[in-house]
Amino acid sequence: MKKRALLVVVIALFGGVSGREVSAITTITTEVSSPAKKITLFENTTLLGENGQTTGIIAPQTVTILDYGQRRVGHGEGYLVPIYLISTWLGKAWIMPDNALLGNQMPVETSLEIFGVESLYSDPGLTKPTGMQLAPQTVKVKAKWDNRYLIETMNGERWIAPRYPALFEVSEVQQEVQLKSTTKLFRSPDGLETGSALSPQKVMVNEVWRDWCRIDSWLGPVWFELQHTE
Repeated sequence: MKKRALLVVVIALFGGVSGREVSAITTITTEVSSPAKKITLFENTTLLGENGQTTGIIAPQTVTILDYGQRRVGHGEGYLVPIYLISTWLGKAWIMPDNALLGNQMPVETSLEIFGVESLYSDPGLTKPTGMQLAPQTVKVKAKWDNRYLIETMNGERWIAPRYPALFEVSEVQQEVQLKSTTKLFRSPDGLETGSALSPQKVMVNEVWRDWCRIDSWLGPVWFELQHTE
């Protein structure tokens, strides 16, 4: 993979693009990808020239990435965001999309455990909200595209982009597990403790995610880490 460094001087006009302020001078390290990758733009996206000036706008569509790198934006040290070189009717141009996904959605057959109230959308770009929300629960996933999931709901297939902790590839089981020592119980594997624990006993596990098991208890659904029982 070939790398090159590109020094970009950003003019003042560019500071307001996409609501993000770009630092005055930015070094972009770009890499030529092979084979070429695709990126799908879900909203109108500003086209940028080699020196950072705005050259046009591209409508939502799927385009081929010719080159890519990072650009530092924001105040002070700021933070790095990806930047992509694409081919357009105006020639080659750089884009820093706010709402885009690389590659394609991948079909899957698995479960997703969500722990917060999440909004449902009709499209993977999250531009068409349904006005409906989903309470914490385990849902069936039909496709995955980065951190966005196509799930089954009572109203048909909908897209979700969890804002709260969520567990992908949860396996549903019905398996008895012997707890060999006092085991702490958690609301979710992200570390939120319930303040309760189980004494050594046999429990019926309903779901498994990595080294974590979910059971139904007097507290409702709770999780424990399997390695702590060994």
